[in-house]
Amino acid sequence: MTTGLAEIDQAELEQVDVSELTPTEIAKALIVLTRQMYAKVRELRELGEKSAKAKKEAKVAYAHAFLAAQGPMDVRKQEAELAAAEARFVADVADQEVSACKEALKVMHATVDVGRSLSATTRDEMKLAGVGGA
Repeated sequence: MTTGLAEIDQAELEQVDVSELTPTEIAKALIVLTRQMYAKVRELRELGEKSAKAKKEAKVAYAHAFLAAQGPMDVRKQEAELAAAEARFVADVADQEVSACKEALKVMHATVDVGRSLSATTRDEMKLAGVGGA
C-alpha cells in the first residue's frame, strides 16, 4: 500500500518510502500543497493587516498617554511607555505571526521544489525500468 504525499503529516514524513511513490501521487500532493500555499498567502495578508492595526493601536496608546501625562519630558515618556506596553506587546506578537507565516510559505515553496525533483526522478526511473509506457 502506497501513501500519498498529500495525506501525510510532519511526523509521518520521515517514514515515507519515496521509492513507492508514483508520479501521479506526487502530482496530487503538489496540487494539495499549492492549495495550501494559496490559503497561507490569504492568511499572511490577514496577519499583515492585523499587525498594521496593532502597530497603529500601540502608537495611539503611546501618544494619548504621553499627552495626558504631567511633569518633565522624561517622566511623560516613561508613563507613555508603561501605558502602551501591552499594545506594543500585541503588535510584536502580530509581527511574529507574520514572520512565522512567511517562513511557512518558504518551506512550502521548498517542498514544491523537492516534489518536482522527486517527480522527475521517479519518471526517469520508470522510463529506465520500462514501466509506464514511456
